[in-house]
Amino acid sequence: MMDSSWAEQHGVGITPRNMVIGLGIASITSLGIVMAVTNPSQAAYETYATQKIVTLLDRNVCAEAPTAFGLRNDCKNLLKTNRSKIREFVADSTERRDFLFFSVYTTRLSVASFLPTYRVETIGAFHQFQIYETIQEN
Repeated sequence: MMDSSWAEQHGVGITPRNMVIGLGIASITSLGIVMAVTNPSQAAYETYATQKIVTLLDRNVCAEAPTAFGLRNDCKNLLKTNRSKIREFVADSTERRDFLFFSVYTTRLSVASFLPTYRVETIGAFHQFQIYETIQEN
């Protein structure tokens, strides 16, 4: 065990300032590790984006489709049966920029040349996604 007078003479003692600095560094390091471990994958984003698109189409397109001739039900069934194609579309239309602690996903949604294209920017961190910008490009 060290003599406290030797520690004080050589600046080895733990001061309150050093304690705060040490705790701050440990906290930031811990947060960085948690963020790196919980940075969601491309596959997780594709699942998330597919669900968002299906929900959006169901609420805004299928819900507005006429019930005559079963069109509304057909619309809902098309969404269910084509979920894998929608996911494939999302995968082909998305660019991921990985920053270790989080990722930014840019998805360009363009169905046909005569329809507008949308760019959707999403951030992924802590196993979560948050859309922060949606822009109509043309």
